[in-house]
Amino acid sequence: MNLKRYSMKRLVYIIAFMVLAVSCDRNTGAIYDVENGVALAAFNRNVQTFPVDDSGNSFTEIIVGVSTVSDVDRSVSVSIDPASTADPSEYTIDPASLVIPAGEYVARVKLTGNFLNIPETGQTQVILNLDSVDGAILDDPVTGRLSHRVNLFRFCPFTNGSNFLGAYEISTVVTGIFGVETFSSGVVTLTEGATVADREFISGVYPAFGGFGPFTFGFSLICGEVVVPSTVSTGLTCDGTAALVISPPDTNATYDGSDDSSFTINFTDDPNGTCGGGIQVTILMTKV
Repeated sequence: MNLKRYSMKRLVYIIAFMVLAVSCDRNTGAIYDVENGVALAAFNRNVQTFPVDDSGNSFTEIIVGVSTVSDVDRSVSVSIDPASTADPSEYTIDPASLVIPAGEYVARVKLTGNFLNIPETGQTQVILNLDSVDGAILDDPVTGRLSHRVNLFRFCPFTNGSNFLGAYEISTVVTGIFGVETFSSGVVTLTEGATVADREFISGVYPAFGGFGPFTFGFSLICGEVVVPSTVSTGLTCDGTAALVISPPDTNATYDGSDDSSFTINFTDDPNGTCGGGIQVTILMTKV
């Protein structure tokens, strides 16, 4: 048996156990590893999703753990990976959190999201690399636990039991091209998209022309505004060449985060004028 390899593998299990145990048991005295004081350091996981709200104090913690404790504070050094898509203005890392206190197993690296600088829709990512921990050996790079990705996105929590999910009836308030409904009237199911702020449903389109579909339509509920994030093709055409698309509206509809009984969605039907459009449409979603 390769004793060195066995010992390192065993320490990987130890660090995982310590990170889980630390929230339940704070050790008041110094504990030293029985195998010559060797300590391994790593992130406790490699990815997390962070919904950033508009409170001005929205933060998450990134856990760096070691397999043994020390009787002195241990500094933690992290760097931002060039593969990060988030702009530095979108987040702040508290330098005071880059330390594993004496007698502790973990550092809780505090990352605060800067709501106003984060894109209105979609996600951005900040990737942290663990560069060093005083008095510890970094975990084997092949485990992937020396890098941690935080997916940030804007979100204002719903209240009063609202969730904007489930069965909703579509009715048209303002019609689209040729004065007809864009989406077929009837009941659809709202489901969660890529984040807790995203919603989507499947519906037929242009029922006056016989109905087409199924078509998946997505939107986001961003702090009081119903945002149609991008232009999507219906897969149809009027002239046999240019695609008939639906795009974001001139003005976003609004919603009440404490009342999901009904809300409206604005969008632009045929913004390119393929079918004589560029029409601002409003549909009403009523919970069934």
